[in-house]
Amino acid sequence: MPVATATPPRDRIISAPSTGAALDDLRSAITFVRNDPSDIGERQVFVRIDGNRRIALLFGESIEIELKPGFHHFRIDNTLFWKHIRTGIEPGEHLECLIVNSARWWTAAIVGLLGSAPLFLKVELRSRV
Repeated sequence: MPVATATPPRDRIISAPSTGAALDDLRSAITFVRNDPSDIGERQVFVRIDGNRRIALLFGESIEIELKPGFHHFRIDNTLFWKHIRTGIEPGEHLECLIVNSARWWTAAIVGLLGSAPLFLKVELRSRV
């Protein structure tokens, strides 16, 4: 019988190679983080950037993505609830998007009765210094 080993949460970075030291100060990025203690730790949360790239985040994971300065659209969902964020990123700015998949006080009762219950999605966008 094969033995399964759990893999620890991982941080992922997606970026383009740097073309010079002068450009390093002007790179813009966003980090999607899912490590809040109030997160229930269940289900994946999906992030879609400008309608193109789809990223799945489990609890404890984060991903940093370099973006061109300008306006961007982020669609974040847990397959039941959807959040749409439209924001601008300045040259050299680094945003952090905190994602929380949370339950309510009645979630355990609904899980016991039906076998599953909705998890609610909270998204907070803030600038990192």
